[in-house]
Amino acid sequence: MPLDQTTTCQTSFQVDFACLGRTATHHDTDLSLLELAIGNRIPHMQECGGHGRCTTCRVRVLAGEEHLSPPTELEKRLAGQRRWGPSVRLACQAKPRGDVKIERLVKTLGEVSRLQAEGVSDERGEEKQLAILFCDMRNFTSFVEANFAYDVVYIMNRLFSVLGEPILANNGLIYQYVGDEIVGLFGLDGRNPEEVCLAAVRSALGMESALQHLNIELQQQFGLDIEVGIGIHFGKVIVGRVGHPSHQQFSIIGDAANVASRVQAANKELSTNILASQTVLEELPPDLLALGKIEEVELKGKSRPMRLYELTGFAAPDDIFLIQKDLYLLFQNDSGFAGEFYELLFSIAPSARQLFRNDLEGQIGLMGHMLKGTIYALSRPQNLKMGLRELGRRHAGYGVADEHYDLVGKVLLLTLRKRLGKAFTPETEAAWKRTVELVFKYMKEGSRHKRPSATRKDRRRQAV
Repeated sequence: MPLDQTTTCQTSFQVDFACLGRTATHHDTDLSLLELAIGNRIPHMQECGGHGRCTTCRVRVLAGEEHLSPPTELEKRLAGQRRWGPSVRLACQAKPRGDVKIERLVKTLGEVSRLQAEGVSDERGEEKQLAILFCDMRNFTSFVEANFAYDVVYIMNRLFSVLGEPILANNGLIYQYVGDEIVGLFGLDGRNPEEVCLAAVRSALGMESALQHLNIELQQQFGLDIEVGIGIHFGKVIVGRVGHPSHQQFSIIGDAANVASRVQAANKELSTNILASQTVLEELPPDLLALGKIEEVELKGKSRPMRLYELTGFAAPDDIFLIQKDLYLLFQNDSGFAGEFYELLFSIAPSARQLFRNDLEGQIGLMGHMLKGTIYALSRPQNLKMGLRELGRRHAGYGVADEHYDLVGKVLLLTLRKRLGKAFTPETEAAWKRTVELVFKYMKEGSRHKRPSATRKDRRRQAV
């Protein structure tokens, strides 16, 4: 017999989050799957804050599909556009009315950027202007010959992991790995050319910074220092799905991709690390970047020389880059930073422990997840604003007041100083202060504009 609302309000039901070993027990049919996850401190992607403006909260229903509210019009439209099966739902839209078993489909922040390729048609190509980044490891052949096979695979995986993070943090898509090469694409989401090229530049500079940190580790373990060359070009390509009907894959086709590869290769000739073509610089404000060599270079396959620019940094502090460049140090251990934060918080303000009396361990995991998510969302400001306002709304329901923000901001900066050490320069500290102020501004806005019945729902979640 179908359960009506009166029955479900009196009968508890369970939502099983597969692969996490977590179960949420509840009886309120007015709560979405996402709200249940949040109320039970279960990490769940929700970049827009559960407003149906993104698809990061999507889940696959493994059992109990009949116990969920019918798909909304938004879900129906997205399912058609993105070729979802009936078992895929948005957690912010689906409301359980009985026992359900689900799995999260977007588990990491890196997967958020990959969602951009979903909108590419199976049937036709589309012309887009993209910033294309090629990163190539130098002296790869001698490196392979000098190391054991297992060590080569381990080192390459570490390298690609570390170099991939700046691409993903800047809303880029890791397009492919070819031997010792990693390729990143920026602009698939249709943003304006300036934002696209700036994201690619931040990514390139972030890769250089991340490699410096990685080389300290590799020098200790293998006596090895890795060098890379990075090239960026902005131009038109055709985007589509190409291949046998049974095995099509996302592809880009066009001269711009070839040019980006050759811009990267020119690093060897010019003895540089990062080069960008003139098409990239033309889309950016004058004097934004610190430049080194500027050379006219003949690239293979081009009839005329192309002007290339060596990128050495930003001419003035760029807050997003200053925060992103230390991702490697911050999140070597996701829960480590959050644990240090709460230890310091409770030593300064013991009474704050009462806010987390039910599940501190779960809160530590959520805090690390939230901090990393906020850093990644800096490259998607509209989602960032919505997500933080929703976060502030929920925190108001948990009893967080304006005075708590000042304390949290102070402790966060102290924890960053301890965690980053010498990397926490005055410029980096100033960037974090400005960013924390912006984050808290949006959260406070959310706390003062609550959804109808939000406080009642939050109290219910806390009581469970």
